[in-house]
Amino acid sequence: MKTVNLRDERGVAMILFAVILPLTFILAAATWDVGNWWVHRKHLQTKVDAAAFAGGGVWNFPCGDAVTGNSATIEATARKFFGPHTTAAGTVLTGGYNPQVGGGAALASDIHVVLNGMDWYDNDTGLAPADRLSPPNPSICDSKTLDVKATEDDTDALFGWLPFFPDIKRKARVQIEEAEGLSGLLPIAVRIPRPLSAAAIFYDETPGPRYGEILDVKYMCEDNTIFGLPAGQGGWTTLSSDPSCSYTSWATFHPDTSNGIAIATSFKPRCGAGSPPAVQPCLNVGPSWKGAQVQDFCRQASGLVQCFFASGVGSTQTINSGLQFIRGYTDENVGNGPPNVESAWLDTPSPVACAGSYFNSPPIASGSCTATLHADVDIGSFDPPGPIGETRTTADTEVKYGLVHGNTSVLGSTCLDGSNRPNCNMSPSWTSSVTFPSGSARSAIAIRVRLRNTKVGPAGPGQIDCGNNFSATCQWFFTAAGRTTNWPNNAATLLNVFENPIQRAFRGNLDRSGPIKWLRLASGNLSGATCVPALIDGQAASHIAGAERCFYIDMGLQGGIAQDQDEPPIALNLGDTSSQRAVLDCDPKISTIKDEIQQGCGPFYATNTFLTNPYCPKLTSVNQFFAVPKAAPFDNWPPYRCVVTQTTNAANQIMQGFNQRLFGVSNNPTCPAENTTQVPGQPEPFTPGRNYWHDANNQLDGYTFAQDNPLPKRGNRLRDDDPRLVTLFFTPYDSFSNKPGNDVFPIVAFGNFYITGYGRTTGSGGNWQGGAPEDPCTDGNVPDPLNGLPFGVGNEPPPDLDLTDGDTWVWGHFVNDVQPNASTSGGTGIICNPGASFQPCVAVLVE
Repeated sequence: MKTVNLRDERGVAMILFAVILPLTFILAAATWDVGNWWVHRKHLQTKVDAAAFAGGGVWNFPCGDAVTGNSATIEATARKFFGPHTTAAGTVLTGGYNPQVGGGAALASDIHVVLNGMDWYDNDTGLAPADRLSPPNPSICDSKTLDVKATEDDTDALFGWLPFFPDIKRKARVQIEEAEGLSGLLPIAVRIPRPLSAAAIFYDETPGPRYGEILDVKYMCEDNTIFGLPAGQGGWTTLSSDPSCSYTSWATFHPDTSNGIAIATSFKPRCGAGSPPAVQPCLNVGPSWKGAQVQDFCRQASGLVQCFFASGVGSTQTINSGLQFIRGYTDENVGNGPPNVESAWLDTPSPVACAGSYFNSPPIASGSCTATLHADVDIGSFDPPGPIGETRTTADTEVKYGLVHGNTSVLGSTCLDGSNRPNCNMSPSWTSSVTFPSGSARSAIAIRVRLRNTKVGPAGPGQIDCGNNFSATCQWFFTAAGRTTNWPNNAATLLNVFENPIQRAFRGNLDRSGPIKWLRLASGNLSGATCVPALIDGQAASHIAGAERCFYIDMGLQGGIAQDQDEPPIALNLGDTSSQRAVLDCDPKISTIKDEIQQGCGPFYATNTFLTNPYCPKLTSVNQFFAVPKAAPFDNWPPYRCVVTQTTNAANQIMQGFNQRLFGVSNNPTCPAENTTQVPGQPEPFTPGRNYWHDANNQLDGYTFAQDNPLPKRGNRLRDDDPRLVTLFFTPYDSFSNKPGNDVFPIVAFGNFYITGYGRTTGSGGNWQGGAPEDPCTDGNVPDPLNGLPFGVGNEPPPDLDLTDGDTWVWGHFVNDVQPNASTSGGTGIICNPGASFQPCVAVLVE
């Protein structure tokens, strides 16, 4: 065996060290470089998250112009919070926050950001995607999505030895969703002002056994492309060519002598709508309703439906009349007998504010609407023997009309003589301009016809000689009940006209017709099984009774989401006798209404699912209502899905609460002066309490609402911290009684509302307490809202506000606000639908 010499081992350690040391340096460098790459990656993720959140935090609807509107603000804010980078268009931005580690602004050319792009920038593959292609929308704001994709090219290794690190690519995505739970709401609930579904009910109004019988009922679909739709109103129709409205169709039936069209609205969807299809509770329109009673249709689903014109609400309502009327007349061969009024119709409405011939709810409290009344009168023929010739002529025929009006009963009349006979002339053309006074509600028309210089009836003892003058000898009165010569001067005669109009118009308002502002009827003829359009408005409301006809109806709704600052405000009645309001006890930690209005409701609230039975827990006390946890099926509260009313309206506290919220004092508030001193490079100064709705209210308009004109359209710039921007509860139609006490109602939805004024009326003499609204910010007011100047300026109330009751009012505009995240419990996963849904929205980080 060979002997090992220890001297042969010398140098082995050095060789080992020489081998290990470079490997150690390489491993250390790799570790440092990998760590550096991960630090850059982590910080790049922080930067895209910050950009997405910051952009989502300045979202406002409506968006305005795709280039100059709110999209520009969203993009600029997102890029500022991302920090230095290069845009998809190749512009290098060196300013902003959050500079990348290891280089700051010097890395701007190496970091590329694509907003709503289809892919990341990649210099290795030559991929340079453009902005705004995913989703494909030139307006980031309107897309309701902000997708931030960032690439850091060729990240520098600390030691520069390892060229194999890939480009860093990170992404964040925010989408605007409907908010789930909300806090900070005002303790005020209103019945939902805009329906989720609607239907037109064609029913028999002829007094007798068939009264109230449904002839046909059709769903209505929202369609803002309706020809002739008045500006600022949301369009609905029972016949639309829009593919999304494929469930609409003609109504077909045989008109009776008097036929009404009631409008049903619901805050639940139509049955079968959506995916999965909506099931009960929903607005149910089906063939089984034909022949049923209109009352039963309107009372379906325990308060989920409200019809117009009806007394009461929800499951207790009673239909009083349709908003639109259809006359059914007989086409008889008069011969030498008494004359017959056949078709009678209205057209040519005026002034412009009164856009409908038969139905109007114009934005004016006083003043009248007019239309032209036409009558087709078959005067017959009487040609006696000899040279006299035909004696039935237009010149020898006198036609006059009269009006009887009221809500549910006769309240007044016009164009009647001292014996209650029609007395306003329609001769010689048998047409006349008819005036429908403010507050007239139903205006029922009757017609009187007189003949002269002729005879009526066959020769013999019963023949009537009319003589040379128009007189009672040859006169006939016409209502839907038929022709008569018996016209007693008593209340029964007026009631007969009221219940049996030969034609009828309807003057609506907030209580009688809710948000409905305009209706237009169209009719068609049947060709086999096909309806062929024939008439729009006018004679569409007058047809031969018993002959099958086709009909559809268009509708305009007010009370929708504001799109422009020049729209008239919407009033909410918080008084004792209104059917539109309730004041809530929304926070167990706040003892007064005044303080709840000032501070907002602390607990989180959410919409009711309507899947529990009952919808709300029974109330034994207010404290018990707020106590959690609760027993099933309310064991998932909070958020609370019902609200409880206050024991009193406390009108003084309501005014004081708004004064405190806006101006910091309980009584005698003054409007704070505008701060017009702007520091260069800083945002415009903001003065809490001032009315920022309209440009005319302030010299600076950086925080005002959207404006359509002049172009380009400017988006909504209201601030989230403006104390006039509040959130209200929406509750079902049968909510609220007029008695004090605590009641519980489910929450249907929420709505953002910008307050432009508030005050109390005296009830006697129709004036404001103190002579003016309580809100002191009158800047920009105009003397007449119909003089061509904007509606929305100052604290002017809606022009159709009724001042005759002692009520408490707040008015303003519904808007779609993107809520600050702190005031919500997150999103629902449903993409925000501004302009169509009242539900407030929130920016949600989804990727």
